[in-house]
Amino acid sequence: MSNQLAIPGVALDCAQGGPLFNDNRMKLGLFGINVNSAGAITQAPDRHEISWDQNLRLVQQAEAAGFEAAVPIARWRGFGGITNPWGRSFETFTWAAALAAATSRISIISTINMLTFSPVSAAKQLSTIDHISHGRAVLNVVAGWMEKEAKMFGVGKLGHDERYSYGAEWMEVLHKLLVEDDEFDFHGSYLNVEGGYQQPKALQSPRPPIMNAAFSPAGHEFAAQWADVAFVSPDARRPGSAAEQVTNLRRLAAERGRSIQVWVATSIAAAETESAARAYVERYSEDQVDGPAVENMVNAMMGGTGMSPEQKANMTRQAAAHVGGFPLVGSYQQVADEIASLSEAGVEGICLTWMDYERGLDIFIREVLPLMEKQGLRRRMDVAA
Repeated sequence: MSNQLAIPGVALDCAQGGPLFNDNRMKLGLFGINVNSAGAITQAPDRHEISWDQNLRLVQQAEAAGFEAAVPIARWRGFGGITNPWGRSFETFTWAAALAAATSRISIISTINMLTFSPVSAAKQLSTIDHISHGRAVLNVVAGWMEKEAKMFGVGKLGHDERYSYGAEWMEVLHKLLVEDDEFDFHGSYLNVEGGYQQPKALQSPRPPIMNAAFSPAGHEFAAQWADVAFVSPDARRPGSAAEQVTNLRRLAAERGRSIQVWVATSIAAAETESAARAYVERYSEDQVDGPAVENMVNAMMGGTGMSPEQKANMTRQAAAHVGGFPLVGSYQQVADEIASLSEAGVEGICLTWMDYERGLDIFIREVLPLMEKQGLRRRMDVAA
């Protein structure tokens, strides 16, 4: 039996010849464009609305600017309210396959909730996209819980930590399918596979990279064991939190004999001045907020029903303005400097969201990216290898 897993339950190193492993100090991912209102829960008329032509145009624009990745959100229903944010979305495997055929350099990610999808299907689809893209496919796995969505798939409720126990079995099956040539049986507490088999293998050998965004202790244990790119969620009020989280996640990986990249999801609002950037955020997140949808999101995904009134109020304000992640708000130079600070903390990549992607991506490429190049965070595209 060739290419067999050396140790059951431990990930083999992934292929490292793709865009995610170039020498840029800070890698860039375009995040969430396949979902409406991905970057902000707002009624603003210029909020993100999806179409296929727009998604294709944005990814090709990011690729031309040197971005390493296009990362979608796996979502099957939204949060109601006035605008039903995240309620309109493109399914991520078919989305990735189409983008793979229409691009040539950027990594194309598919995102999947392991609770709702078979690892057998995922391995086949990932390998197919890897062939379409000539070796640029990546799989982003999540184990989040949104009850209404889970019920659509008939998924029984699992406790938080138990979801990651399930996910560990799911990942072991996926790895076997990706790297083993002969049939295998797998019998776990949650999954049973008879005669597991997957051909053709992905072009990236021994397997494509795995991405994971999990922020709890159990989630970080899972990421340390299975992911090649994992996310932390720094506290913007504590400047040292990014370095602390990066150090902890890398320690967990090292204890398993592994090394991983650490990324941060970000929400960007950049303007000529800090006051202009903050006024822009205030306009869409306060004056034009979709309040009922924000409350639904906080309750459904962030444990809002168990929070104190003060905690819930703080979380609601944060979700309204920066549901995409860590806030990068300020002048072009301030945003570039904050990204440099994340790099100094050990962060190797950021996924980017905006309230208005078409406006935001243009500004970022024109104004912020050149500053990052001057800071040595990025290579200039005209000298890129």
